[in-house]
Amino acid sequence: MNEPILLPIEYSGTTHDLPVTIVPLGYTYQLHVDLGGKTLIFEKDDQDKYRVIDQSGEHSRIDRGFVAAIVNTLDAL
Repeated sequence: MNEPILLPIEYSGTTHDLPVTIVPLGYTYQLHVDLGGKTLIFEKDDQDKYRVIDQSGEHSRIDRGFVAAIVNTLDAL
């Protein structure tokens, strides 16, 4: 039932359609965003802001501007 949906992200003049899976957790949820094989988890904190969790264990860099564009898109929903 947790079929991914495509979330259009506008960044650096390009639109990126990212697969997102909504994972319910009790009274809240997480959004698992696939970035080309790497999954970032977005969830709301106590101040209703998104926190980003990378559980891949890899130490590769992720463009902070791209992550900010994802958060801005999620906030606009």
